[in-house]
Amino acid sequence: MRTAIVTGGASGIGRACVERLRHEGLTVVVVDRAVEAADQADSFRVDLADDAAIVDFASTFRARYGRLDVLVNNAGVHPKKDGAKILIEETTTAMWNAVIAVNLTAPFVLFRELLPLLRRAGDARVINVASRGGRTVSPIAAAHYSASKAGLIGLTRVMAIEGAADGVMVNCVAPGPVLTSLSTNLGAVRDAMAKTIPVGRYGRPEEIAAAVAFLASPDASFITGAVIDANGGSFMP
Repeated sequence: MRTAIVTGGASGIGRACVERLRHEGLTVVVVDRAVEAADQADSFRVDLADDAAIVDFASTFRARYGRLDVLVNNAGVHPKKDGAKILIEETTTAMWNAVIAVNLTAPFVLFRELLPLLRRAGDARVINVASRGGRTVSPIAAAHYSASKAGLIGLTRVMAIEGAADGVMVNCVAPGPVLTSLSTNLGAVRDAMAKTIPVGRYGRPEEIAAAVAFLASPDASFITGAVIDANGGSFMP
C-alpha cells in the first residue's frame, strides 16, 4: 500500500489532505505538534521547529514503515498581531527564525532525510504547500511568512531537479485565503479580503486537498517543479 506523510495534518488544510489521501487508499502518517495528533493512528507529535526532532522522526519512520510514496509538507506558522500582519519594524529576529524554521527549514530537512525512501519508491511525489503570499504581495502576509513561502517555491524547483532522475516528482500548491480556524477569527479583515477574490469567497480546505491529491496521483507523472495557484483567481501570473 502506498504510504504518505502529511505535516500539520491535525487540522485545517493538513487534516483535509489526510482525509483525502486516506480516501484514495493511502496509509497516511500525520506529523503535528498538536496534542490531538498523538491520539490518532499513524501519527507523531513532532516540533517542526526543532531540527533534531525532525531527524529523529525520520529515523523512526524509516524503521517502522520502510517505504514512502508521498510527502506533503503542509505545516506552517504565520504569527499575527490582533488579527493583522506583524510589520517588519515589529518583527524580532527570533520571530523571523521561528517562522523560517517551520515553513522552510522543516521541508528541507524532511526531504533530505527521507529522500532515500522516496527514491526507492520509484514513482514518488512531494507536494509543498506554499501560499499566494509567496507568489505576490498580499495585504495580510507578513515579511517572515512571505519570505518563507517564496523560499519554499524556490526549494521546490531544486528538489524537482534533484529528484527527477529517480522518479521523485516535486510540486507546489499555493493556496489563496482558505477558511480554517485561523481565518474564521479574522472577522472584518476576512470579509474585506473575500471581496477582492474574483470567485467572491474564501477557499475550503478540501479544495486545496483536491489539488494535493492530484499531484500525489499517478496522473501527475509528467509534472514536476510546477506551482498550482489555488486561490479563486486572486492571483493570475
